[in-house]
Amino acid sequence: MNPTPDLPDDAALPGIVAMRTLGVTRALGLVRALFASGLEDAPVTMQLVGYSPGERATLEVRVGRRRLAVKAYAEDPTPEAVLYQALAAAGLSGDSGVRMPPLLAWDRDLRVLVLGWLEGGTAHELVKQGRGQRAGELAAQWLRCAASLPVRLGLLVDAARMLNCTGEWVAQLRAADPTLGDPATRLAATLALAQPREDAPRLVHGTFYARHVLDLGDGPGVIDWERFGQGPLELDAGMFLATVWRLGLDHEALAGEATRAVTALLEGTRGLLDERALAWHRAAALLRLASKVHVVKRRKTDWLARAHALLAEGARLAEEARQSEPVRPVKARALRAKFAALELVLQALSTRPATPAELDEIRRLLS
Repeated sequence: MNPTPDLPDDAALPGIVAMRTLGVTRALGLVRALFASGLEDAPVTMQLVGYSPGERATLEVRVGRRRLAVKAYAEDPTPEAVLYQALAAAGLSGDSGVRMPPLLAWDRDLRVLVLGWLEGGTAHELVKQGRGQRAGELAAQWLRCAASLPVRLGLLVDAARMLNCTGEWVAQLRAADPTLGDPATRLAATLALAQPREDAPRLVHGTFYARHVLDLGDGPGVIDWERFGQGPLELDAGMFLATVWRLGLDHEALAGEATRAVTALLEGTRGLLDERALAWHRAAALLRLASKVHVVKRRKTDWLARAHALLAEGARLAEEARQSEPVRPVKARALRAKFAALELVLQALSTRPATPAELDEIRRLLS
């Protein structure tokens, strides 16, 4: 095994430097321990595939013919590791159907997770390939699975929390361009008037973008669970639909495929999602996406027109939610995540997957 794999050619970039400080290179010790048998001389290559400044970095690591994801964090990733173990206990780390990346190893001190690699194109790519219906079907399949999961981990992520974020989003839009301030403010105000009732939280991804849903052939794979929590399924559905709608906005030729993806998700979740709550969360997601124009490096030449279009569609959906039958905001039930007990069970799993007995204990704690 190569002692020090080469980093990408752009290793001088600040993101790579931050990646080093997060301990990614030290994570190779976990990889060596995991694949020690027969792979001592296997070539190792790494490629940076994801980076969120100040938060995390994701590497695609190849050890011989094996492929895995190494994720390094600025903060303790234990909650996410616990989630992966719970999802495995719920049967979502197999070789077929709906599944998540398997947790192969993790180290709290290094703040590193090592995950199996799921092979498949993203829903984002499917839409661009003219397969919008397939993209929507995969998202709907995951939402139906999530509705029946016994996993009760994570903080509450609901409409009230989204409303608490609207002030920041509006400020970012106003700072990006003064003409965005008023429509963003009006959208936020309409969302406040139309807040939906939410009293049955489920496991939610938190950033259920089209690029986080994979086509594994016989079902969807869902990756990047850093922002998971407990909330309404409409939150994830709304974000997926918002990112698909934005894709149709960015590429006029894909508008039809984006519509097919939306239709497929709505048909695949009929009777599962509340239409009013879904319209509300779609609107909130569009405001959230519009606020990202403040990141200068991501701006396109038509960024201002795109931001206005996102806000206009959000306003339409928020008004649709407001004109539906009025609801009374309710206080969400206190969640009993049993996180402390689960963490104790998983403390011994710092560099290996759970044994069958340990998975049985996780199932007991989740029941």
